[in-house]
Amino acid sequence: MRPMPVKILSVSFDFLIVSSILLAFSAKAVKIGVMVNPYLPTRREQEVAIRIAAQHFNSSSPLVLRFNKTNDDPVEASTTAKDMVDWGAEVIIGIGAWPEVVTLAGVGIASGVPILSLAETTTTSNLLSTMPFLVQMSYPTSDEVLCLANIISSYNWRKVIVIYEDDIYGSISSIATLFSDALQANGSKIDHHIAFPPMRTVPTSAAELIKEKLHNIPPQLSKVFVILRSSPQLANHLFMEAKEQDLMTADHVWIVSDDITDLLDSNFNQSFISSYMQGVIGIRTYFNQTTTFYQNFSIDFKKYISNNNIEPRRLAVRAYDAIHVIANAVAARDRNKNITLWEGILTSNFLGLSGFINLSTIGNNLPQVWGFSAFRVLNVVGKSYKEIGYWSRGYGFYEDEEELSRFGSTVVPMLRPVLWPGHMEKIPGGWGRLKIGVPNHTTFEKFVKVEYDDSGKVKEPQGFCIEVFKEILKNLNYDLLYEWAPFNGSYDDLVNQVSLKNFDAAVGDITILAKRAVNVTFTEPFLSSGLSMLVPIRTNHTPWMFTKPFTKEVWFLFLATLIYTCVVVWYLEHKNNPQFHGNWRQQLGAALWLTFSTLFYAHANLSSILTIEKIEPVPAGSKIGYDGDYFVFKYLQNVLNYKAQNIIRIKKSEAYDDAFRSGNISAAYLETPYLRVFLYNHTKYTVIGETHVLGGFGFVFPKDSPLADDFSDVILKLTEDGTFKKLEKDEFSFTLSNTPSPDNERRKDSLSTESFWALFVFTGSISTIMLILFKGHLILQNGRRLSNVMFGPMRQSFNMVWTMTKKRRKEEEKVFPVSSQEGTIHGQNEITIDINLPSNQVDDDNN
Repeated sequence: MRPMPVKILSVSFDFLIVSSILLAFSAKAVKIGVMVNPYLPTRREQEVAIRIAAQHFNSSSPLVLRFNKTNDDPVEASTTAKDMVDWGAEVIIGIGAWPEVVTLAGVGIASGVPILSLAETTTTSNLLSTMPFLVQMSYPTSDEVLCLANIISSYNWRKVIVIYEDDIYGSISSIATLFSDALQANGSKIDHHIAFPPMRTVPTSAAELIKEKLHNIPPQLSKVFVILRSSPQLANHLFMEAKEQDLMTADHVWIVSDDITDLLDSNFNQSFISSYMQGVIGIRTYFNQTTTFYQNFSIDFKKYISNNNIEPRRLAVRAYDAIHVIANAVAARDRNKNITLWEGILTSNFLGLSGFINLSTIGNNLPQVWGFSAFRVLNVVGKSYKEIGYWSRGYGFYEDEEELSRFGSTVVPMLRPVLWPGHMEKIPGGWGRLKIGVPNHTTFEKFVKVEYDDSGKVKEPQGFCIEVFKEILKNLNYDLLYEWAPFNGSYDDLVNQVSLKNFDAAVGDITILAKRAVNVTFTEPFLSSGLSMLVPIRTNHTPWMFTKPFTKEVWFLFLATLIYTCVVVWYLEHKNNPQFHGNWRQQLGAALWLTFSTLFYAHANLSSILTIEKIEPVPAGSKIGYDGDYFVFKYLQNVLNYKAQNIIRIKKSEAYDDAFRSGNISAAYLETPYLRVFLYNHTKYTVIGETHVLGGFGFVFPKDSPLADDFSDVILKLTEDGTFKKLEKDEFSFTLSNTPSPDNERRKDSLSTESFWALFVFTGSISTIMLILFKGHLILQNGRRLSNVMFGPMRQSFNMVWTMTKKRRKEEEKVFPVSSQEGTIHGQNEITIDINLPSNQVDDDNN
């Protein structure tokens, strides 16, 4: 719906009206030239705002307006500007594209006439500093792209598609560059550009051009669309065609700038909004609409355009403030005759309709409006829209206008809830409906199992990998729509389908390999894996099974040791131990019992040895099975040096048992997750040897896909909090630690003497030592008894002689006493001989 025509007075009529007013007041008029691009969508509103402002400020500063068209021709714009200078214009306002304003700036430099620009620009300050007498009155484009980038970052969208309508100079593309820089600073980037030429220059149907542009968007790209610049004509056809091509459905995002948001109150009727723009997010430059100043301006504005439903928009209020700047400068010059109008403009510092106006310069930069910059954020719902928050540069998001205007208020991390396209309430992922490849046939269906209904339609896949995928989706902070695409082919081919952009992702028991990761991006592994050897266990169910742990030589040594120990025990105990008394059968039984109990109950338990089942030997040159993935075949051939003719592919898990039983293979190499499943169902096999570590199982996404990063973050989180561990326990109650882990280097069927010679030597040595000690003790006791028999009478005679001698001597001392000195000497030299006899001998002697 096009805007209603605005009744605008002719230039000459304006000139006569204002001139008559000035003559009536006998005041010096200030002539203002206004250069207008007639193709600018907002030019009419800006013209009306300038006229209203001129009327408001005529009472204090007589202003004369003159409007001229520029017609997209910089040369004509320069000529027209010179005519205005010749007419006596003291200041010129430029409403148009930036290249036209640059032309006006050249005239300003030559004539010394100030130029107030309402054109958007992203030109660097270094270039602008070379343009004296130019004031940038338009809103800074940098603030707008920062707001858009912050919205995208708050929803964690990593890639966007940018749509804009350029002008004939190509200057709008510079805004896309500025937007790209803002996105990169927030961790996102532009995935695709859709640039439309000015709609008025399209030679054919605009609708056909828009249809072609949207149809050619690669399907694997982001579904977050950002419209930077658009005329009402482009916006009208764009949303209609987007609805036609299902780009306004669930998981799509549309964000628009001021250009389109402002049209919600004017150009677009309610029917169009409700039919084609549901769920759109838009930003609108914030200015206070509750002040009396604004209310009075709004009343006059609606009178001019003859429509009470349209409020003045951002460019209109900024155009009004441009006249306000000039009026203040004229008043300043009237107060101080020593300053020029240009100097008066640079002193502007007031609260205008659009906010604070401060035209002070910073360094050598171009004079421009400095002040508070903020945006309303809107969400199109039903036939209108609702406000979902506010954004302020340097701060962030606020929930409502009151919080925005109050210093020190709380900043929120995200906007209020949004109703998205397709009537979705959960945050869209912005990827559209993903086509996810999944292996149609797998060796172990415990991981991925694809089934079909009676109509041939694929059912929801089942298996551990599918459960992991769904668990990850629950923990993403946005919604992700997808459909399954079963794939018949190898895992390498499945990965290649992602790099060829036939699939948006691949989910399954896909091993992370360096060669696969060249053209795709893997997530972090959600399940570790390695390559191990599977071999059968040969059970020994025979009557003589108890003899298997040892060789014949070992059993012979056991018997010899037993007999020897038995003899030693009998010899040591048969005289003093009552249990060894009796006939020879009783003595032999006691010796055997004591020997057996000592050997087999005192820390020599061999029952665990008897329960070990023997592993089937793997002869050199035997056939080796593998699970069918080609990389395993290459690993066995190139790394483990198996010959290609000895490597056999096994396509189904049930076929392994048959292959072992038939003798087609002697061993098999499987990845450890598959081994857990196989060993849970087959108990007659075990794992031996080294586990060759692999990259683990991961999901596949296109190269440098942000989805891969998001999935990896969630995988790490679920790994750390134990969620994946619980899933593993639910799906795989069997772990490889449950299997026997015998020595891979063992080659003998039974234990030989090499393992037990030290034990036998130790046992024999102990028995021999005990026998020697016992025999020595007997010999010693017998020697003492013999000594008592042979030397007893001699000792007795000696003691009697000694006793008598000692008694005789005492009697002589009584008859012949000696001196004390001699007695002392005698006492010192006295020798006492004490002969100790065995107590039994003394008793015998006494007897």
